[in-house]
Amino acid sequence: MRTLLKLLTPLLGIVLLYACGRVDYTTWTCQDGDGQKLSMILKQAQMILPNTRYTHCGALGEMTYFATQCPTLTQDAEVRFIPSQGKLNIAGKEYQCSAL
Repeated sequence: MRTLLKLLTPLLGIVLLYACGRVDYTTWTCQDGDGQKLSMILKQAQMILPNTRYTHCGALGEMTYFATQCPTLTQDAEVRFIPSQGKLNIAGKEYQCSAL
C-alpha cells in the first residue's frame, strides 16, 4: 500500500498543477435578425470574435460591457451582453446567442 501511495503522490501533484493552470472559456454561437451567424468566445476577461478582441469593462446588473478600449463610463462600451438571456449588442446590432 505504501509503495502504491509513493507512486501516486507525484502523479496527483501533476494533475493538481495542471488543473490549477487551466483556463476556462465558453463558446457561443450568435445570430442576428437577418440570419447572419457569428461565433464568440468568452475567455477570462475577454470576448473574442473572428476579427476583434474586446476587453471586459464591467457589469451593471445583468448587463456586461466590453470594448476595444474601455470608456470612462462603463455603459458607453460598444458591446453589451446579457449572458443569462444570450442577448448581444455590438454597436447597435442585435444578436441572439446560445452557449455551445
